[in-house]
Amino acid sequence: MPKLAGYGLLAFVLWLMVETLIQPLLSSQATRAVLQAPVGLITSPINGVVTRMTVHTRDAVEAGTVVATVRNPTVSQEILTTLRSQHLALQSQLAQLGNQFKADSQEMKFVGHEANVHREASLAQAWEAWQISQRQRDVAQSVVEEQENKVRTNQALLEQGAISEQVMNASEAQLNTARANAAVAAQAFAGQAQTVASAGQGAFVGTGGNSLFQTLESRRGVLRNSVDRARQDGTALIQQLKQVAALEDEERQRVEKLSSYEIKATQPGQVHTVLAPEGAYVTAGQSLVRVTDCSRLGVVAVFPARLAKRLSIGSVLDVKVGQAVASVPARVEQLLPVASDALQSTYSVPFPFAEQGSIYAVARIDSKEPQKTQSAGGGDLCAPGKVVSASLRS
Repeated sequence: MPKLAGYGLLAFVLWLMVETLIQPLLSSQATRAVLQAPVGLITSPINGVVTRMTVHTRDAVEAGTVVATVRNPTVSQEILTTLRSQHLALQSQLAQLGNQFKADSQEMKFVGHEANVHREASLAQAWEAWQISQRQRDVAQSVVEEQENKVRTNQALLEQGAISEQVMNASEAQLNTARANAAVAAQAFAGQAQTVASAGQGAFVGTGGNSLFQTLESRRGVLRNSVDRARQDGTALIQQLKQVAALEDEERQRVEKLSSYEIKATQPGQVHTVLAPEGAYVTAGQSLVRVTDCSRLGVVAVFPARLAKRLSIGSVLDVKVGQAVASVPARVEQLLPVASDALQSTYSVPFPFAEQGSIYAVARIDSKEPQKTQSAGGGDLCAPGKVVSASLRS
């Protein structure tokens, strides 16, 4: 029995030596390894207060997802105020122009009516004068015919010696006078006919009120020019008003966007930390959310110095998560003797502790969709900080 006990103790010591001294010298496994992933920062482009934070830790986000709303009520609105003033001024000018257009149009209509009344009166007067001159012409012509008959009768009586030469001469003088009167009447009738024709074409031909008619026509011409000018100015003002309104809407949207800015994720990932909760005041450029880029999931492994010569960029590590039977390959992208704080800040969790002379191997997991790779425990691999085992593939 004492011999068996001694043999047992010797076997235990030998096993302990192999496990603690010899096997580590032969092993290619890292002393420490954790899952790791780069992080991106979602920052605020404006100063303001976080009025809404829509994401929480470990929430999945896609590119374009609204993560927060920052409100800044002190955004300068000078340009918007100027455009609004211009808008109101143009509206006022347009209203005044519209009132002037309406008033001038109504007055022009009234003046036109009055001018038409005077024109119709002049036409009626001309027509009446034409009728009178026509009757006068007819009467004068009948007198001429009567005197001609009388002259022919007297001529016959003179040849028979029934009347004297003086009577004959007197009848001929009366005929000449009648013919002269008829010529004057015919000329007056022709002139009056021309007057009627001119009146029918719209000319004012009355003998009275000519000054008033000309005044009305002149006023109507002035009003017509004013209405035409108001119509052109109104068209120009409406076009200008549309342009100012468009600029005002664009500036209002800009102010509203800056005063209540929706901040969106620029790439997919998983929320790692919410840095600015609702109610927090942030400045332009300040970080609001840290997002883990699960599409670039990797592992940070600490290897002893004796393995440094076997490690190189592109070396393959076999990574096991939890109790998983199969390992996941990871390809080394960086080898670091030390990890600076600036470098570690670009990753989700701090690097594991490394002894003097150890080396960091930063490897990226070779998987088409590493964020969906399942571990034995049923969780996915996107769990930065989770302790795993990693060994250098021979």
